[in-house]
Amino acid sequence: MPGQSTRRFVRWSQEDGVATLIVERPPLNALSYQTKEEIGACMEEIAADPAVRCLILFGAGGRAFSVGSDIKEFPEVSAHRLGHQRAVHEHTLNNRIDFFPVPTIAAIEGHCLGGGLELALACDLRVASETARLGLPEVKLGGFPGGGGTERLPRLIGEARARELIYTGEPVDAREAWRIGLVNRVAPPGQALAAARELAWTIAASAGVTLRTVKSVLDRGLAMDLLEAEQVAIAAIAEVFQSEAIQEGVAAFLEKRPPRF
Repeated sequence: MPGQSTRRFVRWSQEDGVATLIVERPPLNALSYQTKEEIGACMEEIAADPAVRCLILFGAGGRAFSVGSDIKEFPEVSAHRLGHQRAVHEHTLNNRIDFFPVPTIAAIEGHCLGGGLELALACDLRVASETARLGLPEVKLGGFPGGGGTERLPRLIGEARARELIYTGEPVDAREAWRIGLVNRVAPPGQALAAARELAWTIAASAGVTLRTVKSVLDRGLAMDLLEAEQVAIAAIAEVFQSEAIQEGVAAFLEKRPPRF
């Protein structure tokens, strides 16, 4: 059915331009290989829906956004020397989220640890409830973040703070996460998804072509030096000025009415 899909552990639906992808693998939404495959498949469907202007990722159940990888799979990974394959698989999924064509928001309730935090780090924005706990505890198991945490966390909150969180494996609460720039907003307990939807609907009120373009400009520009990024932005804004979206936006402003994107 257009606008929604359900698999064993992952489902998604779309309302008013906002798609919500929900992981539901009790009790703590551990990211098994199958769960990650389902997330990737659902994201391909969402990307193909032209009505979607913003995407929310959420872990159901209230206890955890996700506690990360399913540790029960680790013995097989070690026994069959599948560490490289597993890391490539995780990076591929998180890169798909990172470079998704429309803005993305992680709505975080409860524990957001390890691969779960790496999933949230791949999103553009993060909204956490006051009871959330966020961290990368892999060193406590003899490993380290293998799905992008070592790359994305320092870029988001700075090298020194990221090194501390990764080296100690200790989590932070939602208020501390907000203070260091790890999350954008803190919501009351149990309200992370509602707060994320409010933010998403604000974003989705803008034209889809504009959101997709500015997301692309940001994603590409952040991987370039300043002068290269400027050229990407100049070329993109030139295209946007020829779009129906900006014509409608300007007309609505001059006529003192809401735009009809």
